[in-house]
Amino acid sequence: MTTPPPPATVCDFARSFVRFRIDFAKGKPATVSHTTPTTLNNVRMPLECLATVTAGGHSRQFGLATSCKTERVFVDRDIWLNPNGDMTAIAGDNQFLVLTRYDRANKGVMLYPPSLGEKPDRQYADPAKALDSLSLDVRRRAATRIDDIGAILEALRSDREVTCRTDYRVEGTEVSIEYPVKTVNFSERHDYYQVDTGPVLFFGEPTGPNLIERLHPAFIAHLGRDWAEFIVSRPTPLEKLPVSVHHYSDSRRVEAKNSLWLI
Repeated sequence: MTTPPPPATVCDFARSFVRFRIDFAKGKPATVSHTTPTTLNNVRMPLECLATVTAGGHSRQFGLATSCKTERVFVDRDIWLNPNGDMTAIAGDNQFLVLTRYDRANKGVMLYPPSLGEKPDRQYADPAKALDSLSLDVRRRAATRIDDIGAILEALRSDREVTCRTDYRVEGTEVSIEYPVKTVNFSERHDYYQVDTGPVLFFGEPTGPNLIERLHPAFIAHLGRDWAEFIVSRPTPLEKLPVSVHHYSDSRRVEAKNSLWLI
């Protein structure tokens, strides 16, 4: 069990990682779709977003890792798998979710060995069975909350790092997400700023029995007021075609508290 971070620090995204280790000598693979020349592989993936989910008095942290491409490792050529997919992971609290996006949803790529069946686009893997180790390593940095619009505009005109925190509730569950402010719009003439950034984590409908399976990649936009709008990644049907693709297409608006933090 973890607790929400203290208010005077924010996640240091440059030094926070999802790490996992696969040792084929200790167990059968559960998340790969190809043979590998190695029996041991360690993975380090920086964080895009840190989510703290509180329900029933218990708080848990989950990290959204940066995206990469499906690949073979320790080979001299033909690194990229075909078909190729965007791969990322959500990890925390002894839970692990692998997200793979191909050129269409439900591509039909097989796990290895094929007897394991098709590789799900959202694959929950029990870390105790699928991995040799898993960790969500979060570093924190001191930060100052900035609320005055003049100070906010000054910070956005500078080269200083700015982190945002958005707190909201879903069906009695408290969700707090931290994320670096990447893209942001602002105007000194009209005294506003609008965050438009991602990917972040959205706490939505469950896709399985585990808490982590309620987390979905999304982008977020807000004016720093008492609301936020998410655009959530979903399997999205293509018009006039019997095919769906993974696309940020599901718009959700929530009542929220947004705050900017200057590092």
